[in-house]
Amino acid sequence: MNATAKQLDRMMEAMQRVEQDLRDYRWMSEKVAIYKKKYEEQNIVIGTPKYGIEATLPKPSDVSDTTFREVQKLLRIRERKDRYEQKLKKIEKAVASLTDERERAVAEGLMDGERLYMIAQQLNVTRQTVYELKKSTIRKLAIEMYGNEFMT
Repeated sequence: MNATAKQLDRMMEAMQRVEQDLRDYRWMSEKVAIYKKKYEEQNIVIGTPKYGIEATLPKPSDVSDTTFREVQKLLRIRERKDRYEQKLKKIEKAVASLTDERERAVAEGLMDGERLYMIAQQLNVTRQTVYELKKSTIRKLAIEMYGNEFMT
């Protein structure tokens, strides 16, 4: 397989990722809001007592400790929330870089979970026009978000 075919494959993969990212945007933003509301007030502090009677008590040595499992769960949730926030910022930055207002409207409509016919009604154009706008928008966003991955 030559270099241009590999670049084309990477570009197609980037476009598919962008399309999935736009579809997942609303879901990820809702999850981030839930995580912030539910888990943000819980500060994770890992440590063992150094003074007092607690320091003399035996310490758990296996992974079956319920507190340890809960802390691991909270750490995974925090890492997931951070990943989602980074991806949301990346998407928002890329969409903000679009210069064509119709392409931006299509991208924002997809981010909000709207169907193509709904976007077409809002823009007062045909569904075919919205489909073409979607293709060009996804292509531009793929270059903006993942361009460094398929250009090499």
